[in-house]
Amino acid sequence: MERMYYTPKEVAAILGISDDAVLELVNRRELPALRISPRLTRIPIAAFERWCEGYRPGRRRVIVEPARRTVVVGQDERIPQPAELTPR
Repeated sequence: MERMYYTPKEVAAILGISDDAVLELVNRRELPALRISPRLTRIPIAAFERWCEGYRPGRRRVIVEPARRTVVVGQDERIPQPAELTPR
C-alpha cells in the first residue's frame, strides 16, 4: 500500500528545517496538514508536493447556519416532546 501522509519530522528533513518550523507553518495555515489529535499532525503527500511547486490555496470562508429543511416523520412515528427527552 502506498503511503499517503508525511510526518512533520519527515517534512522537516525534506525541507532542511526544524520540526518546530514545520509545525509553525501548519499553525499559520501556510502548509496544508491534518490534525489527527492535539499531538499528531500529518501532511498529505500530494498536497505537500503541490505546496512545494508554489501552490497556495486561498482561505475559504466558513458559514454556519441552522438547517433549512423540515423534519420528515414517517408513518406510525412521532417527534418526542422536550419533557420526554429529559432523564428521570
